[in-house]
Amino acid sequence: MLSIPETMDSGPDYRILREWSPRSYPKPRWSAYMIETEPGISALVYRLGDERHLSRPHGDSKRAVLYVSHLSSDAELREEPLLTELIGEEPDSVFYTVDVRGIGESRPDTCDEGSNLTAYGNDYFYAMHSLMLDRPYVGQRTLDVLRVVDWLSSIGHSEVHLAGKGWGALPATFAALLSEDVTQVTLKNNLTSYAEIAESKHYDWPLSSLLPGVLSSFDLPDCYRVLQAKNLRQIDPRGPVAKLF
Repeated sequence: MLSIPETMDSGPDYRILREWSPRSYPKPRWSAYMIETEPGISALVYRLGDERHLSRPHGDSKRAVLYVSHLSSDAELREEPLLTELIGEEPDSVFYTVDVRGIGESRPDTCDEGSNLTAYGNDYFYAMHSLMLDRPYVGQRTLDVLRVVDWLSSIGHSEVHLAGKGWGALPATFAALLSEDVTQVTLKNNLTSYAEIAESKHYDWPLSSLLPGVLSSFDLPDCYRVLQAKNLRQIDPRGPVAKLF
């Protein structure tokens, strides 16, 4: 249903990007990495720290927090209270964020410039093509999260607290179900139910968040029940009309 290809046991290839000017992030230092989640596709990962880190990443702690952004890691690191809260709750964990494909630093402008959030803009364009290719966009984004979790494991993080907001909460949910390395889950503004969308006259969740045929097998409340075993916390879940932007 998610149409996720089998992943390799080894950690994915990655590139270390140059650190730019200081930013108003919850920690004074940050590093950026491009993680190859499948051939030709990369997810951007930020690593926050108290000291400058320009070399290969390593697991300073066995535990990591990975935040899956809603629309942009960069913007949410500056503005989203949940990130500051998570860092404060886990001072001994290493904190990372990820922009999955089509989000944040990888947002395309294939259609009209700045049309990502419009009815038939970039996000819709790629979501529609993903359905034609039988690879739903939410499944591709779940693969990105899974491969980043694999990467975290390969550098020494054996426990991952996976968090996600809004659009990012969906791939975070599915990745948490599929990965044994995820031991804790926090979701903010997560979709309450696909059934509610199907039964509603109006909804504002994008096509890229929808999973074809999902209600013939399960719904999101089923996922959330399973994730209770991983200390799931839900913050302000949203129904069909989420008003997330």
